[in-house]
Amino acid sequence: MQLNSLFHSKRLLLAAVLACCLTLGWGLAQVTQARPVSQNLVSQTPAAQPAPLAVPANPTNTVDLVSSSYQLGQQFYLESCATCHVGLPPAVMPSQTWADLLPDSQHYGVTLQPLVEPKLEITWKYVSTYSRPVLKDERTPYRLAQSRYFKALHPRVEFTEPIGVGSCAACHPAAAQFNYRQLTADWQNAP
Repeated sequence: MQLNSLFHSKRLLLAAVLACCLTLGWGLAQVTQARPVSQNLVSQTPAAQPAPLAVPANPTNTVDLVSSSYQLGQQFYLESCATCHVGLPPAVMPSQTWADLLPDSQHYGVTLQPLVEPKLEITWKYVSTYSRPVLKDERTPYRLAQSRYFKALHPRVEFTEPIGVGSCAACHPAAAQFNYRQLTADWQNAP
């Protein structure tokens, strides 16, 4: 009788420890997922991973398809950013630039209503996935002309005017529709 009671007590203790571990693990997972984006966004940046595979659905009607898990983030990004100026493809600026821009109310001299949770988190996941990190000793660019990604995407272009988000449409006539693949006739067959 005493041996049976001891065995039963050990099983109860084991079950209690297992229940505590599962509860603690679940709670930690919830806290980690709920961490605000504005608290060190860059630490959440995926490290040099390829963009997810495109899917056929395209609710934002953009040229470059985005995985369904990032489409809402793209929609929020376009609603928040492309209403005052053309929306820049996230790849044009590094993740660190976006991490500073998204939660900031001071936007290149203009005061904006910053994105807030959960919209900020969803937008950040889209932008951080489709942008790239800054190199180890590289300064974080805050202007297009300073971005090595922008320069890499425009290797043969000599700009005669200052580069800004308003100047994109000069060569990309469909930039307002988030289409940077369509070029003006001058650039269609450029070397």
